[in-house]
Amino acid sequence: MTKNNFGYLSISELQKLYINKEISPVEVINETLENIESLNEKLNAFVTITNDYAIQKAKEIEKKILNGEKLNLLSGIPIPIKDVEPMKGVRCTFGSLPRDVIANEDSMVVRRVKQFDGIIIGKTNTPEYGQAATSDNRVFGSTYNPWGIGLTSGGSSGGSAASVAAGITSISQGGDGGGSIRIPASFCGVYGIKPTQGRIPRIVNGSVKYNVVNNAISGPITRYVEDSAILLKALSGFSEEGEYVTISESPLKGEIKTNNRNFKIGYSKTIGGALIEEDVSSVIQASVSKYQNEYKAHVEEINFYPESIEEIYNVFFDFFCTKGYASDPELIDNPKIKSKITDYLLRNWEHGKKVTGSRLFECYNKIGYYRDYLNNFFEKYDFLITPTMATTAFEVNNPPKKINGKDVNDELWDFTPFTYYFNMTGNPAATIPVGFDKNNLPIGLQVVGKMGKEFEVLEISKEFENIFNWPQNKSNISI
Repeated sequence: MTKNNFGYLSISELQKLYINKEISPVEVINETLENIESLNEKLNAFVTITNDYAIQKAKEIEKKILNGEKLNLLSGIPIPIKDVEPMKGVRCTFGSLPRDVIANEDSMVVRRVKQFDGIIIGKTNTPEYGQAATSDNRVFGSTYNPWGIGLTSGGSSGGSAASVAAGITSISQGGDGGGSIRIPASFCGVYGIKPTQGRIPRIVNGSVKYNVVNNAISGPITRYVEDSAILLKALSGFSEEGEYVTISESPLKGEIKTNNRNFKIGYSKTIGGALIEEDVSSVIQASVSKYQNEYKAHVEEINFYPESIEEIYNVFFDFFCTKGYASDPELIDNPKIKSKITDYLLRNWEHGKKVTGSRLFECYNKIGYYRDYLNNFFEKYDFLITPTMATTAFEVNNPPKKINGKDVNDELWDFTPFTYYFNMTGNPAATIPVGFDKNNLPIGLQVVGKMGKEFEVLEISKEFENIFNWPQNKSNISI
């Protein structure tokens, strides 16, 4: 394993070295591939490695640099792609045995990474169809957390978060339908942002394309806030092939600055009475206080309670499972295929199949109410701050049965009660590393912004980065 530590450099740092001809893209990609080979046996973060493609692409970009061509947003940057995004000619599994195929087209995300000369180095592990908050499946097994082997990386973008946390890459792509960027980023101690719904288009078919209450979107997982901004810029923008609603204007206004604008922030220890471990809550409280002192921001502790967390979860779960089943009913309706899928996917989609039309309509009404509640909140505040997760990372396949001494209702979801609400509202939300628990496992703080205000979320995130300086952190298993 080489020691240049390119995976700890930001996009701007790496590209400056390219421009000054101190290193080459070929050198960076070769090291990245070596580091994947060295660490993947322990992490199981990568399920497919695109060696030949990556080296050839690096050579092409190197030639452009030698010819004096201007660098693109992502020129020469190694980027893993979550294995729910097809890349033409490359294996794509969706973490599913029945859907393990060679893709015949690029997803919109893959297209745009290629357009801006990012170098796709491989596909990262995910639960089947992204339907769980941990990254376990029957095709590749579990992805482990670089902060502790045997611990979950979270999901569903667990492989992407593990790559960044281990220093293999400083940037990766993930997707978030119920917290799937924020959950693994929090567990792995890196930065992740879910953009405003509709910001990044997807090439989708069937009911999903025309679903005006869509909950899932692609987004960045990175070591540095600025890198999330760059990847967000590259992925954003209208496409006629995209889903029903796509935002046309750019999410970025220029360089991210920290200028002490006296933000007014509402801070809630919980949402709807959700359970949370005491040491997680204490670290979040301390980080909020430190931010308030450093930037003289107005932070007001509030009770964010649209309704009970149990009912919020029921609404999300009914909607989430119904949408999942409708996207590919054959997975459970075909007996030959049904035997091959994971237990959690079977549970989710059998539940979705049973949801009645009247209940789904009720869920849509509830989602509308959640949006109104949050919009009213943002008439008074610039941001909402909450914990990202109720716990820190736990053993693979052993989610907590109790949180803060109380029994959970659903072991597969109750450790993440703070994320999925904002998938239903569509607001931008980021997780920020702010500390560690007593076992030295990362803890994330969630910042939620107004619709379309990713830039402001990135700005406050940068202020937290200045305080806590998490890019310097190295996980226990890293390059």
